[in-house]
Amino acid sequence: MKPVELEGTPDLVDLVSSAADAGYEAALIERPMPEAVSVAGIGRRYDLVSVAGGVAVEDERGTRIDEELGAERLAAAGRLWRRLAASVGTDGPQLPGTGLVALGGFAFDPSREPDGPWQGFPALLFRVPALVVTRVRGRSFASGDLRLLDLARSFSARPARHLEVEPARPEESWLAAVTQAVGRLRAGEAEKVVLAREVIAHGDGVVAAGPVTRALRGAYPACFTYLLSGDDGTAFVGASPELLVRRLGRSATCQPMAGSIARGEDEAEDIALAARLLKSAKDAVEHRVTARAVAERLAAVSESVEHPEPEVVRFTNIQHLATTVRAQLREPPVNLLELAALLHPTPAVNGAPAPAACRMIADLEGMERGWYAGAVGWIDGRGDGELAVAIRCGLLWADGARLYAGVGVMPDSDPAAELLETELKLRALLGALVS
Repeated sequence: MKPVELEGTPDLVDLVSSAADAGYEAALIERPMPEAVSVAGIGRRYDLVSVAGGVAVEDERGTRIDEELGAERLAAAGRLWRRLAASVGTDGPQLPGTGLVALGGFAFDPSREPDGPWQGFPALLFRVPALVVTRVRGRSFASGDLRLLDLARSFSARPARHLEVEPARPEESWLAAVTQAVGRLRAGEAEKVVLAREVIAHGDGVVAAGPVTRALRGAYPACFTYLLSGDDGTAFVGASPELLVRRLGRSATCQPMAGSIARGEDEAEDIALAARLLKSAKDAVEHRVTARAVAERLAAVSESVEHPEPEVVRFTNIQHLATTVRAQLREPPVNLLELAALLHPTPAVNGAPAPAACRMIADLEGMERGWYAGAVGWIDGRGDGELAVAIRCGLLWADGARLYAGVGVMPDSDPAAELLETELKLRALLGALVS
């Protein structure tokens, strides 16, 4: 799979949506930022996939060629990837995301298979495509079956122009759950818990993954845009602002986010709202819990960890508190999936301490998260790669979608304010579903 440099820059959304229309497995992780790496994949060469009791490597025919059973799945996947990379080898330029590359992700709870609407997405799946196209440092490379570059778009149908949106759980019931969470936090059961909401949107036409992804890319250019096709015809799409972890050689970078506020009508209001966020005691504590946990987990495999003060980062419709945590990994450095095993789930999507927060989510949330609040991204044969936290996302089917948004609940949280924050986050997706 020696990479070939392409002339020009192919539109990766067009590439994967054409492949999905033609019935191929398709995946995209795109970030149109300077020095960022974007990767698209079509078809299947190998799957690194969750199986009963562990993780396996399967070839394009579904034949199991390696496995790790009875182990924690993310760590097992990291070990299996090392073995696969060693056996297959890596050709071509030593640029991130080229050569042997797998795209995919994992569920919020990788230890069990998702149920309900998530039948098309196993607990963990990283796929080595038959064709991979990588855009890195202004250059585009393709490797594998180059014929797949020429797939023609074959699907056409009337797009949805109107949505009927309803919460999967009545708002009053969700508010009551947040109230219960606040009481349990004040009683000392945990420091923080993240509770999510799910809304269901039905369109008057097709809600197609390609146009939705393109709309998200245009509306949220600073985010990770992603599209992954499910085995049951669904698609998982989103525009995540949050980096779980990036690994390049011995360097690892995380950017946990916790604490949010709206954007202003102008620059002056933006600055005033950002100042309010920085002064908020509730948001400061929530963010400190998250950033501290990430730094402590990285320290277990690192020579040094830099953990600066938080800053406010702006996105199209929201501002977040964020801390950029950088680590120098010890030799030999753990790979991207092994880092994910240490870091996931962070308090940004779960809470703290993790076991207590997980129990509260199971008791109070009342929904199947599936891949929401898991991670999506890519890993190459050198163990480098990038994973985004799978938030600001939806699971699409022919004429509808399930959309997800969560909030960090603290002992002094106001349930009504938390509900409004979920509405702000859901707005990022609802606008992309219709033409």
